[in-house]
Amino acid sequence: MTKYIALSLAFAFVLVITPVQAQLAKPINSTPRKPLIFKTPPPPPNTGAPGQRKAGGSRGCLDVNVQNTQSKEKVLTALAPEYSSSQLVLGLTILMRPTFWFYVPYKSDSIYAKFVLEDGNNQTIYKTPLKGTPGVVGVELPATTEGLQIGKRYHWYFNIYCKQDDEFLTSVEGDVERKSLDPIFQSQLDKATPQQQVALYAANGIWYEALTTLANLRRTKAQDTLLASDWTSLLGSIGLQNIAAEPIVDCCKLQVE
Repeated sequence: MTKYIALSLAFAFVLVITPVQAQLAKPINSTPRKPLIFKTPPPPPNTGAPGQRKAGGSRGCLDVNVQNTQSKEKVLTALAPEYSSSQLVLGLTILMRPTFWFYVPYKSDSIYAKFVLEDGNNQTIYKTPLKGTPGVVGVELPATTEGLQIGKRYHWYFNIYCKQDDEFLTSVEGDVERKSLDPIFQSQLDKATPQQQVALYAANGIWYEALTTLANLRRTKAQDTLLASDWTSLLGSIGLQNIAAEPIVDCCKLQVE
């Protein structure tokens, strides 16, 4: 009889705690993951000259440098926000020497690029070969050159030339402005993981660091599906979802011309 009572009590105890254990076994965060969205800042009061985020059709030596049918449907594209009301192409940065990003749909055999940076008074021209394209390329300002000043807007051009005769072929252009980093935002960034930093940059309208940080993560973790989803969401939030599937390729080394 005593043995029967003990077994009954044990069975009742299992019935009581099993639902609790099942409840505790659920994921701590079972809510769906939100897509990464870039919060585009309001356009500045003085919009200045419009930019050009997508280049025109190919010509010259570009005609023989399109790799495949998929690339034929795309053109040289600056990965930067565009304000449709004014056609202003403008991205914000907090760095002295940000990395600019472009999609180059051409083979690099017979072309090269020039990156031009203007501050209203001066113009600096950089030249670089294009390696490994077609693909998305990052163009970082050299550490030996003067960096961007806080609160100042710069205009840039990314021009493609034919190696054979230095003929200008096509171009995209836009603006960049460096913003100061307030202490609260800096503290948040210091405590965040790189992936959390991407979300912080995106939520605060800092385009170039959001894109660069995420691009670097994707290059080191190419098989990470969450990073791939973030990349698609980030580009899609500024209307460039058609670029998301393109590879990120190693390029470019700028030299002052």
